[in-house]
Amino acid sequence: MFTALYSDSITLHLINDDNLADIFALFQGFPDSKPMLAELMQNYLPRYERGRRTNFGFYSLLDGELAGMTLLTVDSWEERAGSTGADVFAHMRGRGVTPRSKPHLFYLAFELLGLNRVATGFRVSNHASRRSIEKTAGFQYEGRMRESGVNDAGEFEDELLYAILRRDWEQLYDKSLVRVIE
Repeated sequence: MFTALYSDSITLHLINDDNLADIFALFQGFPDSKPMLAELMQNYLPRYERGRRTNFGFYSLLDGELAGMTLLTVDSWEERAGSTGADVFAHMRGRGVTPRSKPHLFYLAFELLGLNRVATGFRVSNHASRRSIEKTAGFQYEGRMRESGVNDAGEFEDELLYAILRRDWEQLYDKSLVRVIE
């Protein structure tokens, strides 16, 4: 099993039970440490289904500086489908960390795990996620889920859905640019 993926000055370090204490220490001292650690515990820890890992959470470093977290979840091994998400520390936003991390996740999904599809989405009020997804080559708009979730104000809000297929990734990305670190 690998411990990290590297490309374009971004290193994604796989979150595992054995490095969790170090990650907690690394995430201290930022104004948004508490909500980021809550996200880590809720969404980025390893999960398994029938002995196979389904949740691949990473903490990300941009040029060696802690940037945030990104995630690939295998939603269905049978349908070879996954989904992705990300959270970035406030002081690192606007540097393209999330769209520049997608090639790593796509490599994991399509090359290492053999998936065929990776989906993502955002609530319509989340303009930063919209910009990030629209900057990511290969993601195609697939539809709107009406009032699919509740936003921070407690209101129902629509979610826009996007996805990339293996064949799109093969045409758009150079997999040799991602380095697997054992």
